[in-house]
Amino acid sequence: MKNRVKNSLRNRFEYLVNEYGAYTAALILSGFLTLITFSLIALLLLAACRQNRTDTPSGDGGNGVPAIKDTVHVAHYIRPEIPQMMTAPEQRAAYYVKHYWDGYSLADTAFIHSDDTEQLYADFLNALQYVDATEYRSALQSMMSRMEADSTAYAHFCTLGEKYLYDPNSPMRNEDYYIPVLEQMIASTRLTELDKLRPADRLKQALKNRPGMKAPDFSYVTPKGKQARMSGITADYTLLFFYDPDCTNCREVEQILSEMPAFVEMQEKGILRVLAVYPDEDENEWLLKSSQMPRGWIVGWNKQGDIRSKTLYEIRATPTMYLLDKQKKVILKDASLEQTIQYLSAVYPGPIE
Repeated sequence: MKNRVKNSLRNRFEYLVNEYGAYTAALILSGFLTLITFSLIALLLLAACRQNRTDTPSGDGGNGVPAIKDTVHVAHYIRPEIPQMMTAPEQRAAYYVKHYWDGYSLADTAFIHSDDTEQLYADFLNALQYVDATEYRSALQSMMSRMEADSTAYAHFCTLGEKYLYDPNSPMRNEDYYIPVLEQMIASTRLTELDKLRPADRLKQALKNRPGMKAPDFSYVTPKGKQARMSGITADYTLLFFYDPDCTNCREVEQILSEMPAFVEMQEKGILRVLAVYPDEDENEWLLKSSQMPRGWIVGWNKQGDIRSKTLYEIRATPTMYLLDKQKKVILKDASLEQTIQYLSAVYPGPIE
């Protein structure tokens, strides 16, 4: 067999030499041999691939053979499994928020910055409403402490806290939740002293004017030039309405409140007084548009400017509303329109909505 192949090649080469010449014959034979070589290599690789597929364990680990982990689809998050022995709803909720982040992977930077992580964060905040203050404070601080293991994760969760819990336009804004986050940031070894200046200032403001605290007094001037003080208002409830004459949102809230019969009735009966205060410097703009404010509201300008200069009240957006009781203690701090209506609906027998 070997001799027949050799003789066949020799005869073919002699034919090529006679037909095309020695040089051309050599080129043709060389190309032919190269083609054969590449074909053999391809066949060997194909055989190797088939062998690997045959040797690779698959399935669910039957017969004691473990399944190969698919690293492309590794679970980045596993929700906590609540022990079956826990039957009380409050106990189950407490366990859930305490262990919520245990199954969160810090290995993938892309996942940390993904929409999935942001959705997990929002779901976590929703779950906190089912536990008491001690448990949600602990859960929030544990979350931040866990993220400290990775600088990227920690920085991103600091940003998420600002976006969801601090931003005045966030529907999930919640100072009670943001305070333990800020406390953990100030104590963190991940942040430099310079990095801690902003959270420290925010914590200082968050701890001011908390519900139950006495609201800071201030002076104001009416459009007719009369000097007065906030503490001089007599009513069961005082709604502080910090606004800007050019604020579109302010106009919308003013209209909604002024068109609520029960809200107006509370004012007419002296149960509620609304003090609309302009805290900035443009007196002419304020005075020009002061007549546009709803009837029955007390309209004033903080001429002294101490609301801003001393940060008596933190006003990050307008309108900012504080609801005070008869002793001028804070009931609602930086309240939304919905929170204000909900509270007044509960204390006044007539429907506010």
